[in-house]
Amino acid sequence: MRIIIPPSWRNRINRYQLIATKCRDCGRTSYPPSDICRYCGSRNIEKIPLINEKARLITWTIIYNAMDGFEERKPVILGILETIESHARIMAPLTDVLPEELQSGMLMEPVLRRIMEDGEAGLIHYGIAYRPLIKPQ
Repeated sequence: MRIIIPPSWRNRINRYQLIATKCRDCGRTSYPPSDICRYCGSRNIEKIPLINEKARLITWTIIYNAMDGFEERKPVILGILETIESHARIMAPLTDVLPEELQSGMLMEPVLRRIMEDGEAGLIHYGIAYRPLIKPQ
């Protein structure tokens, strides 16, 4: 898969900083960020960082047939998490955990991980993944 540098550069803030938006009218948080509140339609929003917030795992899925460029990462585990403080819902890859160790409600933290590498250009892409705060035994 060929990655082009300009779009990757434009998406760096969303990819590395985990920014959400919080509605000043209804108080709900949206991720990914939006200029309009998804819940009440207000435009009275503010950007908030989620990168330091822990999250609880709600549910997950395991993908055994990986897309091109992700074969070495099989199985890919994607989780839906809810941040503890802002209650934002996030879909993100899970890392540093085996599928059989996953439990609903487990506490997780965001970490920066290598997502993929463009073999031709040598461009390495990083992104946010979540790992268990306490390693399951």
